[in-house]
Amino acid sequence: METNRRGTGNADRVAGPQPEGINSQRRAEGPWSDLALHTIGWKAFQDLCSQVCEEVLHQPVEIFHEAQDGGQDAVFLIHTSRTDQSVVGTVQCKHSTVQTKQLRKSDLGLEFENVVDLVAAGQADTYVLMTSMGVGAPEALKIRRRLAELGVRKPHILGKQYLIRTIRQSARLRALVPQVYGLGDLGAILDERLIQQTRALLDSWIPKLRRYVPTAAHRKAVAALSEHGIVLLLGNPSSGKSAIGAILSTIASEDLRHTVFNLTSPRDFEASWNPNEPGRFYWIDDAFGSNVLREEYVQDWTAAFRKVQAAITRGNRFLLTSRRHIYEAAKIRLGQRNLPIFANERAVVDVGQLTIAERRQILYNHITFGEQTLSWKRSVKPHLEAVAQVADFLPGIAERLGDPSFTKGLGTAEVELVRFMKEPREHLIDTINALDEPLRAALMLVYVHQGALHDEHPDSSAADAVSQLAGIPLPRIRSCLGDLHGSFLKTTDARGYRVWGFAHPTIADALTDILKARPHMIEALVRGAALETILRSVVCEGAQHVPDAPVVPTTLDDVLVARLAHIPDEQSVNWLLFNFLAHRCNENVFKRTLAAQPELLARDSWGSHSITSDAKVLTHARAYSYGLLDADLQDTTASELETAALDLFDLSFFDEPAILRLVPPRKLVALGLRLRTEALVELPERITSAGGEADASDSARGVFGRFSDGLDTLEGLGDLDDSTERLISAARASVEEATEVFRERKAAEEKEDHSAEWEYMSSTSPKETPEDKNLRDTRSVFADVDH
Repeated sequence: METNRRGTGNADRVAGPQPEGINSQRRAEGPWSDLALHTIGWKAFQDLCSQVCEEVLHQPVEIFHEAQDGGQDAVFLIHTSRTDQSVVGTVQCKHSTVQTKQLRKSDLGLEFENVVDLVAAGQADTYVLMTSMGVGAPEALKIRRRLAELGVRKPHILGKQYLIRTIRQSARLRALVPQVYGLGDLGAILDERLIQQTRALLDSWIPKLRRYVPTAAHRKAVAALSEHGIVLLLGNPSSGKSAIGAILSTIASEDLRHTVFNLTSPRDFEASWNPNEPGRFYWIDDAFGSNVLREEYVQDWTAAFRKVQAAITRGNRFLLTSRRHIYEAAKIRLGQRNLPIFANERAVVDVGQLTIAERRQILYNHITFGEQTLSWKRSVKPHLEAVAQVADFLPGIAERLGDPSFTKGLGTAEVELVRFMKEPREHLIDTINALDEPLRAALMLVYVHQGALHDEHPDSSAADAVSQLAGIPLPRIRSCLGDLHGSFLKTTDARGYRVWGFAHPTIADALTDILKARPHMIEALVRGAALETILRSVVCEGAQHVPDAPVVPTTLDDVLVARLAHIPDEQSVNWLLFNFLAHRCNENVFKRTLAAQPELLARDSWGSHSITSDAKVLTHARAYSYGLLDADLQDTTASELETAALDLFDLSFFDEPAILRLVPPRKLVALGLRLRTEALVELPERITSAGGEADASDSARGVFGRFSDGLDTLEGLGDLDDSTERLISAARASVEEATEVFRERKAAEEKEDHSAEWEYMSSTSPKETPEDKNLRDTRSVFADVDH
């Protein structure tokens, strides 16, 4: 029996499709980090050991009995053959709930007594001890020697390290024993599935990539990746951001040194980031939200950006996309925690600027390689130049011109084709409205699930609301999803389940406009969608404008307040609630919600990098302005503001009257005195400490910006005495000195250059020859579009 098939853990890493002659066996990646085997319980550990024997050691196993010492051990029998006789071996499982426990020979007194009986009965020719505990080599040698003395011919000790390695190397084992997916930090194991999902996504892009035209934005993105290791692509819907992301991700995946991850959120990155793994390419589409700003994404990015910088210095690359207006809103909320190269736009590329030559070629490719009939192409051919000349030309709309699903009812006259490009949302709305009712209901079903409808985990209340609204049975609506696949809808895989989403975010935009025009449909959304969806997506009539967000009319205030009465008291949900109350609801909904549930204001929530962007603080300020904040909560919030000022030197609320009013006058005077006599005096030392403790992956602005901003605020108060001005000058000098020291340390830690690994991605604009120019001047790009 082969019992110790350990391997080295150094198999070649596979990043993309494998050329002939290269071992294509895939494996989970990452260093051998600890898996929490101590947490899965003895029964799951028993199952794991039996599967290891059958799937890895290739030995049939039968459960013999479970020990009687608290259920911690189990024994299996294994049957093998030697020459002309059959022999029986024993596998002994020993589980411990103590994470750091190391197996000792002295722990096995009872087991050694049992071995004597097993040898006598002919059941221990081979004896395998499998344990969740760590086993050192010297201790394992002692145990094997003792087992041999007792008559075991083949003793084997397989500890935690062996099991970890085995779990990582066998996808089948992980599938057979799914409990391992819940063990501690299994990022390296889950990476393999994420890699496969990304590969499947890229494969779905391949038919589109043959129509791809490298533009100036594409080349700027490559340059930014080469220079900064990261790029943010900004543009309007359908401007081609995702296409650039897909092509650059595909290029990266073809290099065996690199692995591509398509992620949907900053939390996905934090879950998959491995500081010991260079050469990863992270593609994060709609990084701050697809149709509207996701406030929780902003919150998560403030923490994730430091890790992003660290990952870049270790040879990883990042491509993020966002709609321009969504990023601009996120930029304000990110404040000092934004990446410096995003804040100054050195790593930001505007995808919307296309030359006329690029527009022609993009339109040509989509019509030529699209699915329109030859007669249709022939009819529109004379008018394509006029379409290419449209100032607001969008590649995504050109793609739709090549898809018959989106051109039903569209005439082939020049005026209609030009309008299709100039007013894409209007035509898309017309197209959706022209669909059969069950198909429209299927789109609405995806919409009320916020563009992510899980096959196995739908929101039943939202689904029932859509079914009731449309007057169509839910099974029939779900059966229509497949009819829309490839045109209006796409599918992705999430941990083994299929998820339906929109083929492009503009479809959700069009549905939002349709909802706005149909108040009864908004009511279905408010009544049926998940509470998190409501808090994140809608805005009340009379509240501040939120681009692309569905507007809940005042006639539905009663319905909305009733839904808000059932919000669970969970930190992440509370954070959404406070953002909604601070920014998205009108005065009537705000007052009625708090009148019915004044305890909401005391709930715990996530904090923020700046006290003035803390949603709970903003909600308290608004409640105070309406006379709805009790004295105890006002005192608590005032204390938080004092702490922010004195401990963090965050004085941003001095410039926000609504927040400043939360601090009673006497406390405000006392705060001013403490700032002068304590905080300013201690500030140089605190600045130096902050620089010394900062991670080199952070930016100087991120480390010292709060000090500089606080000093600006103090100076802005005016009428300062000489001693206070001297303290402020000393603090500014400390900022400059600490910044210089920090930058020197940062430069020293970033000496390693990984840029050469990514040179193959570089592209240059093709040079035009005189012959090309003559041909371009005399022949239309669209000359053979109908061939």
